[in-house]
Amino acid sequence: MFPTNPLSKKLYLIGVVVIFLSVYSQYFIRYGSITGYLVVYGIPVLVVSLLFGKQLLHRANKNNKDAAKFGLGLFGVLIMISLLLSIIVLAIITHFDPHAANLLNKPNPVLNVPSNVAWLMIPVSILVVGPAEEYLFRGFIYGGLLSIFRGRYWILLAAVSSVMFASVHAYYALTYGVASALPFIDLITFGLAMSIAYYWSGGNILVLALIHGIYDATDFLGVATRSQIGQAALLVMIFVGIGFAAVYLPKKIAMRQTPNPSVPPETQPPPNPPQM
Repeated sequence: MFPTNPLSKKLYLIGVVVIFLSVYSQYFIRYGSITGYLVVYGIPVLVVSLLFGKQLLHRANKNNKDAAKFGLGLFGVLIMISLLLSIIVLAIITHFDPHAANLLNKPNPVLNVPSNVAWLMIPVSILVVGPAEEYLFRGFIYGGLLSIFRGRYWILLAAVSSVMFASVHAYYALTYGVASALPFIDLITFGLAMSIAYYWSGGNILVLALIHGIYDATDFLGVATRSQIGQAALLVMIFVGIGFAAVYLPKKIAMRQTPNPSVPPETQPPPNPPQM
């Protein structure tokens, strides 16, 4: 999974700076819809492709079955964990500020669009947003770190890249204030799910992009129709994920803990602890 010649730290830093500058520029410059997508997604994708694209695309559609099993399974489990953490954090926040929960009644800045635009955003989420964000954040941000560190500290790097993924969604902090902790929990846990699936699948982006796109599309489906329909679609996705988790994740964790019989006992590395 990791190239013989790892990505240099200098090139990685250039890519990260380009990604964050492109994303944060929209807070200072008013773009049109098409121009905004070209700046926020187009420029970073172009730069990342020049820096690391060959390595990313070489692995992007490999191990699709593993990516689907682990991607959906981890999605289902970590989204449920995210919901539980959000309830706990909301209780803590409202204990200190009883009015903080009212901030969540503000319209979501991404979903505050008319229904005809929401219908358009469903295919855009699946075909543009999901693929671009997985390419940039799982492929380059996380994959670049894995390359630099040659696969070591992969779970720690998954957490770091997930925080970086969440940090580009600064509009939640601007909109919800202290209550933005809840959407950021969701973003970080989702990032972790996709990052671990990326690692376990050997660098697959194609399937993870589809999962990401459909996940985002459920929100716009709720805007285009009724919120209950969007929530039902999301629940179906979560329950499917939990089903995949129940079948495949215990096997994966057991495999990671099973010693390699081809290695003599005295040289056998200690088994990895479960990472979930």
